[in-house]
Amino acid sequence: MMTALREWFGALSQREKIMVSVLGVLVALTIAWYGIYQPLSSASTDAALRYQQAVERQARIESKVAALQLPAAAQSDVPAGPIDAFVSRRAGEAGFAVGRIDPQSGGSVDIVIDSAKPVALFGWLSELEGQGLAVQKLSVNPSGGGTVTANISLQSRNSAGDGN
Repeated sequence: MMTALREWFGALSQREKIMVSVLGVLVALTIAWYGIYQPLSSASTDAALRYQQAVERQARIESKVAALQLPAAAQSDVPAGPIDAFVSRRAGEAGFAVGRIDPQSGGSVDIVIDSAKPVALFGWLSELEGQGLAVQKLSVNPSGGGTVTANISLQSRNSAGDGN
């Protein structure tokens, strides 16, 4: 078979040999693109998406487990000491990049989080609510890369008045 192919190719004119060679290169590039590169690229993108979903799912589960592990009495306790110190410490423990913390009168605090995954942020806010803080205002905006920025106003429940 190879001998017949060589004889056929040898019988072609120079112009035909060039055209057949160019065709062979184009066929090889097409096979490489559609048979190798695109499937690998698609698999890599899918794996990255599955990884991101797994990280978000893990954050949700960890948040729920932490809430379930707290004793019922501890879930309703209002934090002792300055609320801004408590919120700052809890944000650091959760791994959030805090841009600003402004203590307000009446046992409340305004906090700006520069970058957070949405699922982790809302899980953290849920934990804070379980620890005696109430979210008074919340503004969340996308910041790219699957993260958000958040402006949050938190108030201690014992000073929240009749609103809670």
